[in-house]
Amino acid sequence: MIEEFYYQQDGSAKITAATIGVSKNNWTSIVQDTADNNTSNHLQIMQQNKFNVLPIVAADGHTYEYFETATPHDYSQTNRHRIKYKDTLPLDTSIKELIWSFALNDRVFYFLTLHGKVSGLVTVSDLNNRYVQIYIFSLICELERTLSGFIKCNLQEQQIFNYLEEKANRNDYLKDNLERYKELNSADLAIDITEFLFLKDFFEIISKFDLYKELGYGSNEWKKIYSINELRNSIAHPTRSLINKEQPVITLQSRLERVDDLLFRLKHQQ
Repeated sequence: MIEEFYYQQDGSAKITAATIGVSKNNWTSIVQDTADNNTSNHLQIMQQNKFNVLPIVAADGHTYEYFETATPHDYSQTNRHRIKYKDTLPLDTSIKELIWSFALNDRVFYFLTLHGKVSGLVTVSDLNNRYVQIYIFSLICELERTLSGFIKCNLQEQQIFNYLEEKANRNDYLKDNLERYKELNSADLAIDITEFLFLKDFFEIISKFDLYKELGYGSNEWKKIYSINELRNSIAHPTRSLINKEQPVITLQSRLERVDDLLFRLKHQQ
């Protein structure tokens, strides 16, 4: 079946909703006859698996309905719903669009479709999948490289070094990095000082020399950019959940939008 191609992708080329979702061939569901004749069977399935959504498979093999807990993770009451268009997304929806849809529509699941037929399911907890981390990691890598180029185009290397040397008086780790830089530089190795910077350092240098004005940011607007560093920290520990109390999906979406906005401005300077 053609939809299986989307569900079996390894995530290296294009990360989609199907990459992190589950195919109808692999999901846990309940058949319609059982759902009609046994009013508590679905509750047991949902509670055992900690599901808030349970697809109902009709006699023709398609899914038109689902059970949903009235309150997330409370299995004392569930409701039975007909799947509506607003409950669906095409299975090849990009990760970027999926996160946007979860956040802006305040949703925790979507049924995935192919040619208008339900083909799978994706939930907000699936955003903890490693392929989402890969997607975000690639964005952060691109951002750091682009920030490095921007700073080097606007500042002399000695300016950067002088600023970091002053800051290193209060930061032992930065002091050690600068010592390594000086050692490698004195050995006539082609070392770029930006190689020793963290993402937060890029932001602080841009702030120190008012370079954010070149990108069209105001000072208060630029301070909000620092939250991107929290996003970077969240993927620096791959075993931790990406979605949590400190970073709900709406916060994740907001930080990713700031990354996209900053990258756009960096690449489209006058």
